[in-house]
Amino acid sequence: MLFAAPVKASGFSFSVSRFMGWARGALHYIASHTGLPVVLIAAIALVVSWSFVRKSARFLVEVALVLALLLIATGLGWISW
Repeated sequence: MLFAAPVKASGFSFSVSRFMGWARGALHYIASHTGLPVVLIAAIALVVSWSFVRKSARFLVEVALVLALLLIATGLGWISW
């Protein structure tokens, strides 16, 4: 009888499910130690994470713009490395 190799979860889906489990555990831990409802803590976490994503996206756009300018200047011969 032939046995098929065990199916491994893809890296992305495994890491997402692992993160979700960790996040759920962290929310319950914080809720049990502060006395605040889990929904309130989750709402605070979402607002903070959205603010962080907005600020880091702005930073990434600035880095990409500076990188593009440096590459253009290098291509034009204005900068040599």
